[in-house]
Amino acid sequence: MSSLQLTNQKIILGKSGQRLLTVCAIGLTLGVTYYAHTLQGKLGIIFIGVVLYVTIQQIYLRGIIRYTLTDSHFQQHTYKGGWVVQWPNVAAVGLCQSHNPSTAANLPWIGIRLNDPVPFIQSTCPRLISHLLLEQRSLLYLGAMETQQETLFQEQVLDSRSITINNKQVFTGLQASMLRRMQYQREYWGYDIFIATADLERDAEEFVGLLRRYWASSSRHMD
Repeated sequence: MSSLQLTNQKIILGKSGQRLLTVCAIGLTLGVTYYAHTLQGKLGIIFIGVVLYVTIQQIYLRGIIRYTLTDSHFQQHTYKGGWVVQWPNVAAVGLCQSHNPSTAANLPWIGIRLNDPVPFIQSTCPRLISHLLLEQRSLLYLGAMETQQETLFQEQVLDSRSITINNKQVFTGLQASMLRRMQYQREYWGYDIFIATADLERDAEEFVGLLRRYWASSSRHMD
């Protein structure tokens, strides 16, 4: 299958579009300075305009999520870095299912179970690991609550004990925290890493089907 690039961006601006937007922002800011009667007031308006423009731009950039699917791997790109999984290392892909029969069956998360978590941990930067640990706390709490283990949540969410994999690789710090979190999440949901359905540009079930097609195509290539 050919490589595929996906993004949750609703509007994609090229370089010319970004330049036009910048010119409009500058023009609007300068237009507002017309109503200031002192130099100090004009400079204040310009300063506020620059701060607002940069802040809005950063908020927008932080919300952009991109995905790359190829015959060899699946990759997520975010403002804080990215992670990648090779298809041969994938054991399962699916929607997280609630254990509570009184709630909606599908949760707003897609899960990926790995054969070996070490390559994922080693290839993911500490900044992104920290973000993932924070972002997925609610899913961990829900898992603990639905399995009547709420009393364990505080220990699990802050668990940074060192961990040894395959009796030879020792992980500490954020890497150890992520490995511990993956163990707990697998116990609750059957998956190691997760994608929020709110970060997708299509229906969650359709996205899962797309991932599975690329995963199956990878297996055929390996055969």
